Amino acid sequence: MAEHDLTEEDYLNVADWAGYEGYSNAERLAIEYTEKFALDHVAIDQELMDRLVEIYGEDLLMDMTISIGCWIAFGRLNEVFGAEVSCPVRL
Repeated sequence: MAEHDLTEEDYLNVADWAGYEGYSNAERLAIEYTEKFALDHVAIDQELMDRLVEIYGEDLLMDMTISIGCWIAFGRLNEVFGAEVSCPVRL
């Protein structure tokens, strides 16, 4: 987390992305896009895409979209197959 300047509080407030003051406008926009992509992709309209391109540019937006799609697919595959996912901690 520290490598990316994220705090535990940042992670704990993802569900409250619109109200949490710890996120920048760009971070809020990325979370909004990710949430819509995952839960209601037909709600992604041109206005949202225009805001995303303005902040991130077309190339980075494409990279974000591919990454989001891959993580959603990975999560759904794990759910379908009942796979337990854990991250080993190395001390």
